[in-house]
Amino acid sequence: METFKTGLLLLNLGTPRSADPADVRKYLKQFLNDPYVIDIPSVFRRLLVDGIILNTRPKKSAEAYAKIWTQRGSPLLFHTEDLTRKVRSRLSDRPSPPTVKMAMRYGDPSIPSALEEFKKEGVEELVFLPLYPQYSYAATESSLVEFEKWKSETLPNVRVRRIEDFFHEPGFVRAVAKRIAPVWKESRPDRLLLTYHGVPERQLAKVKEAPRACCAPGCCDEWNAQNLKCYRAQSFETSRLLARELGIEDRQVLTSFQSRLGRTKWIEPYTDFILKDLPAQGVRRLVVASPSFTADCLETLEEIQMQYRELFLSSGGESFEYVPCVNSEDSFATFLVDTFLGVSQLTHAADAPPAF
Repeated sequence: METFKTGLLLLNLGTPRSADPADVRKYLKQFLNDPYVIDIPSVFRRLLVDGIILNTRPKKSAEAYAKIWTQRGSPLLFHTEDLTRKVRSRLSDRPSPPTVKMAMRYGDPSIPSALEEFKKEGVEELVFLPLYPQYSYAATESSLVEFEKWKSETLPNVRVRRIEDFFHEPGFVRAVAKRIAPVWKESRPDRLLLTYHGVPERQLAKVKEAPRACCAPGCCDEWNAQNLKCYRAQSFETSRLLARELGIEDRQVLTSFQSRLGRTKWIEPYTDFILKDLPAQGVRRLVVASPSFTADCLETLEEIQMQYRELFLSSGGESFEYVPCVNSEDSFATFLVDTFLGVSQLTHAADAPPAF
């Protein structure tokens, strides 16, 4: 059987180089000027980002980053580094060990720099795995487009398999449930809140295989062929699978969406609204996790663990327990290894379709 020099590229979203306002501004400039993130005409996006946001937001965002910064730097960066090392170690005993690297969609290490390294090492086939469980226009589609742009320039003849989402994969669900289970058992909360990063509602219709009736009543009650690439439907499916894996009744699990910006309509229900209302409904003890993130970052450590905790307790809540992301947990690294091995052993084909 013919063998190929194989590579695995793990991609995460990105982070500033430091919590200094100048570095945060540089990061935000790249991030917010992405047409997949702020999906409005370019002239208006430049006016909004360069003319308003970058003159006001970097200082405030830098203060938020400073709250979560560690001696190792950015949590998202070092968790992704640790995960990459674990995956590489687990694949190192194979007869022809694959080259395993990481990159960030925004910031460093960049996608083009990682592809240049693969080129130097003679990689002939590549598995591209963005570490976003659910498929979204702003994160996944943007990353796929950016990857394709640089891949066609740097490694035009390399065979590629892309893993576009893994929100429903048993190994991922088990890894998240393993993090939640001990906290749920010890805390004995009233509810489990699963909060996912929000997206503007209009973006749901922009992805390939867009849902036919997205955000209509009941459209996300089941994940199926009608809403295959719907971020909201995929998120609710993750919640259902986690409830089943944890043995928790569906009524005890709440799903919501966070981090909305601006006046446009984002997918609902909103996390902050739910947190304000729950204590008045008799829900005063809460366990919170965010299965849309694989590595803890600003949105989980500052927004959820700090801002949302304060909001819930000030609204009458008694207990708010945040469950960390899967980060570089052994179970998650094992899932990624098994996924890579399954994909890399498929029949070789140029620019093959995604595995999932």
